[in-house]
Amino acid sequence: MKTKIRTFDANFGWISLVFVIAVLIILFLPYWLTQFQAFEWSLSDKPGEIGDAIGGTMGPFVAIAAAILTFLAFWVQYKANDQQKRDLEVERFESKFYSLLEIHRNNVNETTIGKTVIGRKAFVSMFNELKFTYLIVLDFYTNNHKKNFPRDEVPQEILYNISYIIFFFGIGPNSSPLVMDLIGKKYHGFFQNVEVFIKGNQKIWREERKKGNKIAANTPTGVFELDIRYKPCNGHMSKLSHYIRHLFQLVKYVHDSSDALFTYQDKYDYVANIRSQLSAHEQLLLFYNAISVLGKPWLDEPNYLKRYCVVKSIPLPLADFYKTPRQVLGDENEFKKKIFEWDEIKLRLQQ
Repeated sequence: MKTKIRTFDANFGWISLVFVIAVLIILFLPYWLTQFQAFEWSLSDKPGEIGDAIGGTMGPFVAIAAAILTFLAFWVQYKANDQQKRDLEVERFESKFYSLLEIHRNNVNETTIGKTVIGRKAFVSMFNELKFTYLIVLDFYTNNHKKNFPRDEVPQEILYNISYIIFFFGIGPNSSPLVMDLIGKKYHGFFQNVEVFIKGNQKIWREERKKGNKIAANTPTGVFELDIRYKPCNGHMSKLSHYIRHLFQLVKYVHDSSDALFTYQDKYDYVANIRSQLSAHEQLLLFYNAISVLGKPWLDEPNYLKRYCVVKSIPLPLADFYKTPRQVLGDENEFKKKIFEWDEIKLRLQQ
């Protein structure tokens, strides 16, 4: 994970080349000084003068060589100090990173719905409830609202956002105003009709659950049964808001770390550590949060889900309503990373 500083980098190479050339010149200076005719002596008849000439001539070069060696020693020390500084910065980053990761694990363990749905099991129930909520809203729009108000078109995006906001905030005197404020006045009438529809069905759902029966929602291809131990559409803001916000800040913390310290691959590996802590249903919920009006920052530039393949382990067949992960994220990111591993897993099993 740490970016190491090369002591003997390209700059050192150039300096070494100059040093080698200087040494070679020094080695050949005695020969040049005694053999060239410009110097009127020979090695045999004037050794004292030759020694004095060589000593006087070589002295400055030896001093230069010593200075070069001293500079090289300082260069190595400078690089070592720079590496130590970077190592300390990386250590500070990792200390905070793993502290934040531990907080995320605590958030998961502390997530409860009622007295029996605790930890990761809560995310399974919440994802199924979100799918159920979307399907009943879609069914109400298709088989009720469009028949009574054929000119009142509600786009699929609005249907999904209403469904997600109901799932997130719930319906009731405290929650419904939040939903209406987010969806805009144009769709207030539709939401109010949906609210009446859901409130009426909540009583039926409660009775069915008391009898031990599952509750169901119609889908274009059949019926989706919801098996939960609590009343749906009551909202999960107190559970999910802190969880998702902290997870977003954790990924953003990695992304915003210094490019001088970490390469893209380093950052990708840190986010992979985060992803390894997410269960399949956590990744499903994260994806469906990201495509809602509440989760827009996930997909804004630089698009964390795509850049770091945050939902790489998502079970694609379960993400089968509204938009699919492939429709939103594609198959590869700009760094040629595979965004999903489902196809690879399936291929290995089929071999």
